[in-house]
Amino acid sequence: MDISDDKKVYTFQLRKGVKFHNGKEMTADDAEASINRWIKLSSLGKTNFVGAQVKKTGDYTVELHLKTPNVNTLALLADPIPAAAIFPKEIIEKAPAEGATEFVGTGPFKVKEWKKNQYITLERFKDYSSKGRKIKKTPHVDEIKISFLSDESTRISAITAGQFDIALGVSSDNAAQIESTQNVENKLAPGGFMGLFYNTQEGFLSDLNARKAVNATINAKDILSSSYGDSDYYELTSSIVNKKFPNYYSEAGKEEYNQHDEKKAKSYLKRAGYKGQELRLLTSRDYQDQYNTAVIVQQELEKIGVNVKLEVYDWATFTDKINDPKAWDIYPVDWAARSTIFQGFWTSGGAPVEKSTKYLDKIKAAASVKDARPAIDATQKYVWDELPFTLIGHKVNINAVSTHVKGYDFNLGPVFYNVSVNK
Repeated sequence: MDISDDKKVYTFQLRKGVKFHNGKEMTADDAEASINRWIKLSSLGKTNFVGAQVKKTGDYTVELHLKTPNVNTLALLADPIPAAAIFPKEIIEKAPAEGATEFVGTGPFKVKEWKKNQYITLERFKDYSSKGRKIKKTPHVDEIKISFLSDESTRISAITAGQFDIALGVSSDNAAQIESTQNVENKLAPGGFMGLFYNTQEGFLSDLNARKAVNATINAKDILSSSYGDSDYYELTSSIVNKKFPNYYSEAGKEEYNQHDEKKAKSYLKRAGYKGQELRLLTSRDYQDQYNTAVIVQQELEKIGVNVKLEVYDWATFTDKINDPKAWDIYPVDWAARSTIFQGFWTSGGAPVEKSTKYLDKIKAAASVKDARPAIDATQKYVWDELPFTLIGHKVNINAVSTHVKGYDFNLGPVFYNVSVNK
C-alpha cells in the first residue's frame, strides 16, 4: 500500500491467487465494485468518504481517491462494523440497496447454513491461505455454529453445562457466576460508552443552558454502577475514546464531567427559563443498561424539579421515534468501542452533524495521528462545551469462554480465526 504526498490517493496492491468461497479468484474488479458500494451505502462510508471513489488501475491494483485527506482512512476501512468487505463483482452489481443476499467472501470460514433468528453455521474454507499476510488468520476448527439466544440465562446455563464453548454478551450480574464455574472464564474487552443524547433541534433542550442543567446533575457513578455493577465492568471517564486506545484518548473538557451539582443544575434551569414543561425521556427494555440509565436520569432530573415522562418502547419503535425530532427530548444509548474519533455518533438524530464537521475535518486533515492531537482535544472540548450528548462513562464487554478454547479474541464481535478447541 502507498499513500500519495497529498494524502488523497491510497494505492493498494492485491495479493494474487486469493480465492472467493465460490472458487473464483479475487481481482481488482471485485475490490472496485465492493468498496465503491460500501462508500455509497454504509454508514461509515457515506459519512466519512463523501466524494471518494475506488478505481481499478491493474488486474491486482486499485486506487482509493479521496476528495479531502482523512487520517482515519485505514482505520475506517478496517472497521468490522459495517465492514468494507469484498464480494465478487457479479454479486455486488445485482445486490439490492437493502443488502446482499449471497454471502461470498475470501475469509478462513464460509457460510454453510443460515436460519435467520435461529443459527448460522460456518465451515472451514479449504482454499484459504494466509500467504503474504503479516497477521495470519488460520482456521483451526472445521465448523462453527452460532446460535442466536436472546435470553441470557439460557446462554449462561448452556456454557456452564458445556453445551457451548463461548457465550457472548454476559451481563455484570452474571460475571461472578462465570468466574466460579470450573473450566469457564470471563474475557473482557472495551465495550464502548454510554451517552445521554439531547434533541438540540427542537424543544426545551435546544437551549444550551437546559442541556447544561441536565449535565450538571448527572451522577455518572450511580448510573454506571446501576447498569454494570462492580467497578471492574465500567470506567468513569470523560473521554469519547477509551484509554486502551491512547492515540485518540483525550481529557479536554473533563471539568464538565460527572459534576453531580444540584445547585449548579438549578441555576442553569433558571437561566433556561424552565416553566415546568414535560421532557420526554425515551428508552427500551431490550437493552437493560440503557433502561437502567434512563430510570436513574429520570430520578436525578426530578430532584432538581424537572417534569420527566419516561417512555419505554421495544427497540424497533424506539429507533423509529428517535428519527423524528418532534417525538423526543432525550435518550440514553451506548456506542460500540472505536479506536478513533469519526463522524459516527454525531449522526444520532439529536444535534446537526454540521456543527461537529469543522472539528472532525481538522482531525481528518492532519498529516498523522500525532499531528491531529490539537484537533482531537478541540473535538473533545466541543462535546463538553456544546453538549450534543453527555458522556456518562465506558462499559466493559464480557464474554464467557471455556478454558479449552485457545486463541479467542474480540473486536466489536467475536474473532474466530486462530481459535482452536482442545478437549
